[in-house]
This record gives sequence, structure tokens and C-alpha cells, in this order.
Amino acid sequence: MRLQRLETTDIAAMSPSDAAAALRDLEVVRGRTEQLRAAVTRRIATLHEEGRAAPPIDVLGRQSHESRRSVERAERRADTLGNVPALDAALGAGRVSVDHADTVASVTARLDDEHRAALFARGSDITALAATTTPEQFRRRLGRMVDDITHDDGLDRAARQVADATALMKVDDDTGMHRLVATLAPEQGNRIRRALDHEVATLTTLDEFAGLRRDQLFAHALERLVCGTGAAAGLGPPEVSILIDHRTLADGVRHDHSVCEYSDGTTVSIETARRHACDAHIIPIVLDGSSQPLDIGRGKRLATKAQRLALRAMYRTCAIDGCDRHYDLCHIHHLHEWEHGGSTDLANLIPLCSFHHHRAHEGRWRLQLDPSTRELTVTLPEEIPHSIGHPDLLAERDCQRGAAPPEDHTAPDRPLGNAPPAPSSLRSPLMPAAAHITLPLRST
Repeated sequence: MRLQRLETTDIAAMSPSDAAAALRDLEVVRGRTEQLRAAVTRRIATLHEEGRAAPPIDVLGRQSHESRRSVERAERRADTLGNVPALDAALGAGRVSVDHADTVASVTARLDDEHRAALFARGSDITALAATTTPEQFRRRLGRMVDDITHDDGLDRAARQVADATALMKVDDDTGMHRLVATLAPEQGNRIRRALDHEVATLTTLDEFAGLRRDQLFAHALERLVCGTGAAAGLGPPEVSILIDHRTLADGVRHDHSVCEYSDGTTVSIETARRHACDAHIIPIVLDGSSQPLDIGRGKRLATKAQRLALRAMYRTCAIDGCDRHYDLCHIHHLHEWEHGGSTDLANLIPLCSFHHHRAHEGRWRLQLDPSTRELTVTLPEEIPHSIGHPDLLAERDCQRGAAPPEDHTAPDRPLGNAPPAPSSLRSPLMPAAAHITLPLRST
């Protein structure tokens, strides 16, 4: 039915709502196709065990013409869907994506048989979570579910990540260019990335580096930092931040609304955060209090450090619904532009990635924020609705409180993956006091 409708649709004559509906149909068709592919893959596995067929990875590789990595991923996905029937059915109905299924497959591959079975037994919970979250949000929430099952606050995982960290340099024989490949533990990666970001910020102010792309600036920044010629000292010491709510920091135990993560959204164990808190600089963030000067009116054009930390306590990613560019890569945008009399107050500020920041300015997108709920309504030119969304950290906490998913404000039948609206006031237990732990770049 959906496929027939798609094949008979005049794409050139589509309206925006028609195009959105067509994409929804395509997602359902894709989900059903992947569900069938997984079922066939499992059948090939059974035939192989009976000695009647080649291994699934060989059959898939020949028939799909995909890379071995893609075929291996498809095989893991098929096995996972066979063990989680609810997720399999949701994929076939288009209620979850292939990315959700692959996330479960990736997580379970690292578990032992006992813990894997325990996670599969929670298939209904996994499916319900996947159907109401983006793949990135789902990955984090699923990780917490696994921690509950394994009784691990992340310490064992953190130790394994440090042990598994690698770095390798290769030389291209044809070009003579060197290639650096590294797989780093979250703490290592955050320290290095923040140092690079800090150095890049300095290089952008120097004439000799004018006009270079960001990836080119990163190469120069890496060389200068490793060789000890970095010039970032003038910007002050670079910091690595951990966001943790006050209750978790004080008690050392996770609760329903716990937040404990690096600034890029990577989860950090509570014990690791508390260890850093012994020596690091802790900045309290009380969004409904007076301890931080969050409203500075027309006194300054750029957001202050306190305002950036306060926004990070609400947003893990770009404020535009569905965008997963993490906060550290975002610009702080004035909804009522500074040049037109806008103030540098928290109620007038949101994080936007470079793509959406340009759309907000040059693209004539209209962004309207309800300061009491942080509900952001985005409207395209010609009054075409884009989305209605809420800060993802607020949304996750509301989901954990058992509230229903939000109404879809864009295309028919397409779940946005947002949680419901934030409370009517920012003075709410949904937004508990939090702290930023800022770390020196060298471990102590």
C-alpha cells in the first residue's frame, strides 16, 4: 500500500506536507524491508548450522555487494532482532529505526551471556524507549539500563576503555602524508579535544592561519601542542567539564534523574566524577537561584561563561528538534538579535549548530522560545512549520518521570523522539541544582 502510493506519487508536484508524508512512508517501507532481511539472514544462519548453506556473512556479501563491515553489522542486527521480537515488530512498523536496532546489537555484543539474556528479557522496555527517543538519546539511556543490569556504575567500563585506547601513525607511501589514527577513552578524548579546541580558537585570530578550514586548523593545532609551540595560553587555561547534578555528587548513587557526563554528552562514572571533584574547580549551577549572573541585559554582547554552563545544564545538543550536534560544537544564538536591541539574557539565548545558526540568520527561519518552558517553535519562510522541541536534558528527565510522549508537530505518523514539555516554571525539581567540574588538562 505505502510502496504503491510512493511509486504513483508525482514528486515534482509535492507540497512540504506531501514530502514529509512520503518520507514517513519510506521509513515504514525501509523498516519492513530491514525486518524481512533480518529474518532471511537468520534463516541462512539456520541452514548453515544444518550444513545446507554457506555462512550468512558470505551469502550477504555476495548478494548485497556491501562491505564486510556492513555485512557483519547486518548479521548482528538480525540476531538481535530475533532475540527481541518487540523491537523487530517495531522496526517493521517503522516505529524505530535501523540505528536503534544496531545500537542494541552493539551494546549486547559486549555483554556476557547472562547479562545479554537479562537485557533481551527487557525487550518491551527497550522497544518503548527506542520508539520515543532519537538514536543518540537511546544509546545513552540503554547504557544506563545495562549499568543497572550489570550493577556497574561505569567504573569497570571506564577501566576497559583506558586499557583499550590505541594510537597509531601511518605514512602513505604514495603521497608521503602521515595519518594519525587514535581510539581514546572518554576522559582522554575530552582532554585532548578541549586542548585542540582551545588552540584552534587561538589560531583563528592569527593572520597566518586565515582562510583555513577547521580540519586544517586542527592539524596545525595538534602539531603545535605536541611540539610545545602552542599559543593558546593567552585565552586562559583550557578546561574539561563534567556536568553532574548535586544530589548524585553528594550521595554517590544514581537516582531517577541523575546526570553525570562530559560536556559532549559521554557518560562518566559517578566515582570518576567524584574523584575529579576532589581536586578540580567545581562551578555550581542553580538555574532558579541568584548565585550566577545569568541575565546581563545589554551589558555584553557575548554569552558569559556562567550562561554557557547554565545552557549546558539544559541542552546536550543543538536546540533545533532532531539535531544531534553536541553542545560543544554550537554557537550561542540571540533569538532577538543583539544588533536589533536583543539582550544577553538566558531567556534570549539558545545553542545552535553552525548549520542551523546560518539558517536562523540568512535562511529567515523564525525561532520563538517560551522562556518559562524553553519550548522552541521553529517556522520556515512562508509560515511553513518546522518543529516544536524542548531541551533534551529536560526532556529526558520528564520521560523518566513517566510522562507521555509529545504530540508530533511536523509530519503525519512521524514520532519526533522528544519528551513532553518542560514544567511551567524553571523553578522545578525537574531541573535540580547541578555542578560543572572543570578539570586541568593534565591528570592528577
